Amino acid sequence: MKILEEKFKNAHTLPREERLKLHQDLTRLKPDFLEGIGPRWWWWRRCKIKVLVVVDGLNFGFGGFGLSEFLTAFNELEAQHHVNYELTLADRGPGLPPLNNPVAVDAKNNFKFDAPGIDLNNFDQIWLFGIQGSSQPTPDSNIPNQESITSSEISAIENYMNSGGGLFATGDHGVLGNVMCGNIPRVKDMRYWNDFPNSSNDENEVSMGGKKRNDTNQPPPGQVSSNAFNHQSDNIPQKIAVRTFGNNASPHPLLSVNTNVRQSGIIDIMPDHPHEGECKAESSFTVNGVSVSSQIIATSFVIGGNTAGFKDPTDPHCFPSIAVWDGWLANAGRIVVDSTWHHFVNINVNGLTNTDWDAICHYFMNIAKWMSRRRYWWCWRRRLIFELLHDSQIIEASLDNPKIPFEEIGISEIRSIGALAKQELANRIGESGAKAFLFELIEEVNPKFANFINPWNPISSVIEKGKKRKSELKSDKRLKDNWIDFDSVFLTTIGTAFLELRDDKIIGSIENITEKSLHRIDKLFVKGIEKGFELSIQNLEQKYNRSMKLIL
Repeated sequence: MKILEEKFKNAHTLPREERLKLHQDLTRLKPDFLEGIGPRWWWWRRCKIKVLVVVDGLNFGFGGFGLSEFLTAFNELEAQHHVNYELTLADRGPGLPPLNNPVAVDAKNNFKFDAPGIDLNNFDQIWLFGIQGSSQPTPDSNIPNQESITSSEISAIENYMNSGGGLFATGDHGVLGNVMCGNIPRVKDMRYWNDFPNSSNDENEVSMGGKKRNDTNQPPPGQVSSNAFNHQSDNIPQKIAVRTFGNNASPHPLLSVNTNVRQSGIIDIMPDHPHEGECKAESSFTVNGVSVSSQIIATSFVIGGNTAGFKDPTDPHCFPSIAVWDGWLANAGRIVVDSTWHHFVNINVNGLTNTDWDAICHYFMNIAKWMSRRRYWWCWRRRLIFELLHDSQIIEASLDNPKIPFEEIGISEIRSIGALAKQELANRIGESGAKAFLFELIEEVNPKFANFINPWNPISSVIEKGKKRKSELKSDKRLKDNWIDFDSVFLTTIGTAFLELRDDKIIGSIENITEKSLHRIDKLFVKGIEKGFELSIQNLEQKYNRSMKLIL
């Protein structure tokens, strides 16, 4: 910070590129020496999110099978958002995780999920990196095998998930990860935690050496296949196929990033490895009377002829590599499952270029944001809404007179405010992240409308009194075309909510705003959404009736 402060004092002497970089760093880090100069809300109390990260053979150090680089994603999250992350690092074995990162506040060895004094519901999210297999040695580690987690531990995890806690789980090829993750409800059915059933080694995609193994290693330039194991550590990541949703071909928020990081706005790479695990086909899970389907959001590819130096040449194929389950729709926790922890450990990420690492780090951050508990949802979002209102000029850029009364503002101007808010959010958290952020705001008021326009909505059915609702649409495909631009309704609703904040004497005024009054944003924004939705529907109805009179 001393170097940063010295640069700030002499900013006028720096070349322009360095001055711009300095401004970005000051805005991101908000150092203490700016207090009294920068906006006072920079130093308001931060949201606190508690995270549990559990390993059973990996570690948190700087070695090849360490997770030290992955942990820096939480430092970056703290810099980009008004959140403090407190990580408890846990090892199910005797090793004591080193506290070599300021976000790590506690370390536990011989960890049990149901141990006395451990209440999983105190955590917002849990990350599981499993290496231990159920019956055979672990080729990637010299850690001795451990027993599978007990039924009591599984019950504690299930209770945590059903009460809204987010869960991430991964292993590697074959049975690696099965000990810790292979019997957890829903997680066990979203990924293969054992070898492919009824298949020989040659046909087993999660094997370590068969020709059908999930070898994603990429060859060096000029070669058609990868013939070295350590290609997993070079600067050439694998290309993944990212599933898109809706008419605008939006990636899932986990794989969305702003275009400064990835020009396409899509995280379409992952670190590679000679034998990954695999996610299972989509399944539906019913919790709290709501049946929600899991979703495959990414697919990885295997090049024909890969040998990793000593294995059977691979047959070309593809496999699902990232799966999610949106438990929020069932008032439960969200779940993310990845094909391998080799997407996360140092040996696979350290060789990436800075540009590619930035994209992968955003994948880690997106997981952490997406699977947070809903009860913390407003905590960091209200601060972002406040910054959009006062820092992004979304109202000033849309109105000739920013203080004009609401009744005198045309609906096109209101819609423009909503569109600018969405654009500004996309610059920060990616296009899909921005859409999800705004859909979830509307969901607080009108869940039917939010779910209707949400392209990632995976609900397969809603169960009421033992019966499934029947779709109101007939089977005739001609009735399923989208004739109405619901984006206009969506953006007008959001624009009205920001005008509701503008018109509040406290929230709308930088001079009068206090940290305590920030909590009023929730009620005001919801009120604005209600008003904007009603206004949009009235306008839509008027236009429809007028059009029908002209046509009929």
